[in-house]
Amino acid sequence: MWDKRYPSIFDIFESFAKGFPFERKAKPEEDWFREPFEEMIKRFEESMPSELKDFVREEVTPMGVSRRYGPFVYGFSYTAEPGKEPVFREFGNIKPSYRGIEPSLGREPMVDIMDEKDKYKIFVELPGVDKEKVKLDVADDSVEIKTEDDKKFYKMIQLDSTVDVGSAKASYKNGVLTLELDKKEKRKGREVKIE
Repeated sequence: MWDKRYPSIFDIFESFAKGFPFERKAKPEEDWFREPFEEMIKRFEESMPSELKDFVREEVTPMGVSRRYGPFVYGFSYTAEPGKEPVFREFGNIKPSYRGIEPSLGREPMVDIMDEKDKYKIFVELPGVDKEKVKLDVADDSVEIKTEDDKKFYKMIQLDSTVDVGSAKASYKNGVLTLELDKKEKRKGREVKIE
């Protein structure tokens, strides 16, 4: 009696999810469902700023060529210590600005800075990065951290006090970089007599 069976929403969802998260060729009965989404993706790709096109990667999968977007990461951390002002720190690989979204040099890692009386302890999360790929540069009042792999982490940390560069000790375990820096003693001034 019924010569043509219309797919239920469950049939459509099951066939759509089989190749997830990779793109795949649609079956003819799914065309009516996929066309609006394909049109939206096409418009999105055309309007994407050229700086963000670096975040689109094409990968060859068993089901054909697939496009992956991102990762786009943006967030902030909040630190409150007794007797001190709360500190907000941004992280991620994109920054909001008045011109819209701007990509940064690399994904900004989560950083926790412990400002102790005579030293700094800095903890940096670099998940999935080999120790040999981490580059660390310490100056008198700043620390630059970058990775030279496909993860591309980058962070420049400005310090409130000058540090003894020779005292720097760094270790890396389970994706967390730990850096200890001794603070330099503040130079004492010399009293000048007025004639």
